[in-house]
Amino acid sequence: MTIVHTKGIFTHEISWCSCPGSDPNDWHLELLWGQLFPASISKPKTAFTFDVLNHFLVDALECKTSAMSFYQKLKWLTNNAFPDRVPDRYRELMRGGLALFCPACPQPGLNLPTDWRGQYDSDTVMRRYVIDGNFTAQHMKMNKPELDVALSDGKGYMVSEGPYQSHLQQSLDSKEVKSSPSLLLPPVLEIIPAVGKFHLAAHKLSCFPRYSLNFIKGAGHLDGEILETLWAPFNKISPTARSMSQAHRQEVYDDHMRDSNWKKLVGIGEVFFLEGE
Repeated sequence: MTIVHTKGIFTHEISWCSCPGSDPNDWHLELLWGQLFPASISKPKTAFTFDVLNHFLVDALECKTSAMSFYQKLKWLTNNAFPDRVPDRYRELMRGGLALFCPACPQPGLNLPTDWRGQYDSDTVMRRYVIDGNFTAQHMKMNKPELDVALSDGKGYMVSEGPYQSHLQQSLDSKEVKSSPSLLLPPVLEIIPAVGKFHLAAHKLSCFPRYSLNFIKGAGHLDGEILETLWAPFNKISPTARSMSQAHRQEVYDDHMRDSNWKKLVGIGEVFFLEGE
């Protein structure tokens, strides 16, 4: 069996459990008990140590290292003179969630009273939707999309594939969607349009008094560009994610979004402390 570890890639002889009642279909469970992640649940021939998976996760999140570059590093650690002789397990490595909420975003019952509508007026608490596109996050068309399998469809920050495709089917023949079940809004909802301060500079002069957040009551010191601050780090992984399958790409983005929210979660206390001073 090929074992991929932080110090290199090695081949070991494995003796599977032969106790009465043992089942070859449980070999992958034996590996997991030994802190080895199998590349397959059916007669696995490759396994990754939990340590190497943790190293890969940190490298991907902090250094934006692609799976190919990480595996090439392991091959050099194994045999720096002849790295091409090292078994190639790159494809097995390319499969990794639960979503962590942003602690700064109002969440009833967590950082906002459940009866917030009765406690605050509309100028104090206002729901905001920010829409922006990322033209760097391009994706190559898959040759066989029917073979793509999602491990966490809709379990993170991306919407489920089924409802998303249904929405696209309704929007194919019209550039302007007049009605859609996905766009239904309460009839009493008042929408106040605005343009983020970064984008507003590229608009016509007449847009400034009409859509500037400076003139919207209750907006406060808001720039309206939260998505731009998220695109900057995500653009570092866009070249890596460009050629991934659709499901794998979504899982990678989910992982980086979770990491972004985790850093906010552990760092927001320090921000409040500094502001209090």
